[in-house]
Amino acid sequence: MLRPKNTTLLRSCPVILAVFMLFGCETFTPALPDTTQLKNDADKIVSDDNVVVLVRSDEAANTLVINAARRDYQLRRRYTLDGLSLIMLDFIRPPGISGAIAISDMEGMEKSATAGLDHFYTLQQEPARLSTQPAAGATPYDPKQYAQSMVNWPAGGCESPFAIGMIDGDLDDRDPLLVDATIIKRSFARGEPKDIAHGTAIANLLVGPGRLNSARLYSASVISDARGPDSGDQTPGTGVPEIIQALNWLQESGVSVVNISLAGPYNKLLDRTIQRAVANGMLIIAAVGNDGPNASPRYPAAFRNVIAVTAVDIEQNVFSKAVRGDHVDFSAPGVDVFVGSATTGNYITGTSVAAPFVTALVAASRGARQGRTVQDVRNFLAQQSADLGTDGPDPVFGRGLVQANASCGQR
Repeated sequence: MLRPKNTTLLRSCPVILAVFMLFGCETFTPALPDTTQLKNDADKIVSDDNVVVLVRSDEAANTLVINAARRDYQLRRRYTLDGLSLIMLDFIRPPGISGAIAISDMEGMEKSATAGLDHFYTLQQEPARLSTQPAAGATPYDPKQYAQSMVNWPAGGCESPFAIGMIDGDLDDRDPLLVDATIIKRSFARGEPKDIAHGTAIANLLVGPGRLNSARLYSASVISDARGPDSGDQTPGTGVPEIIQALNWLQESGVSVVNISLAGPYNKLLDRTIQRAVANGMLIIAAVGNDGPNASPRYPAAFRNVIAVTAVDIEQNVFSKAVRGDHVDFSAPGVDVFVGSATTGNYITGTSVAAPFVTALVAASRGARQGRTVQDVRNFLAQQSADLGTDGPDPVFGRGLVQANASCGQR
């Protein structure tokens, strides 16, 4: 189990941990990207009339609501995030007030506040290419089994009697491949949950037959058709409050390893939330995104405390649409991966398909789970990864192709 990184800071606080998390020594330094990237992503939002704020106590929230009302901000909704020891407030901005001004207003009125806009995130799946035969001279994998074979995943699966989580579309827990799995579902979607096929496929890669045999899967669905006028994308997606609520629920549920197959812009609210969740012991594995090799880093994978996963095909070539950059940590199969039974199934493609291979390996690996920091987990996985591309870590394949080995990585 991961533990809070800054144990010296914890020991220095003369209060118990719960009080520390609520009132005491919390520090937050946003990991902001460059201004060009922020400007390019400025219109990638769900709603153009709100501002979302995180504060660390009820007292701070109450004070901010009163002061904001004096400036004609209307509170739309208040969320108590007990698992993260935060309060989230969603305000409607006054007419004529830009998002930048609203953020400045909120953070000026309350020193513990982190304010931001409601950015838009989507699942990272593409149409399968169905080029499932290896090239001449390549390793002759069975097209339906190449992904398992490439990472040396044991045919009988791996034991992992732990709680793992996924933030994704909804899933069909009556799917024949999932009926024997222990799945706890909750929806945070802004409207009717969507992308059941995607969520079901990711769940199969985590806890389906031959995957994690004894794990409890907590599935937080966040994808819906809800859209704001400035979303600029009609693909089903989600916003920041839904992702934050999902992380809070997983934290409350005792989940320590979480798979996120979503990608989108940098968001300061999400940055603070993930820093808090990681400090509480959560490990997050995320897809690097399918925006292409020249795209800016996509989040949450690009956060320094998240393990970022790219996708490779049957020939160990990187997926052509995968985002690249120094934040890429590991590679895993993600092109034309077969999900299904001997009689029925589908091939799926995208960096979102690759992420659950790493999540499952972490959940099955005692050495990974015992890491005290995210870097400890990276180091453990790197020791048993197959280097791809140029020697050593690189912005295309990261530290290489993850390997489970026959022992499920239990060392």
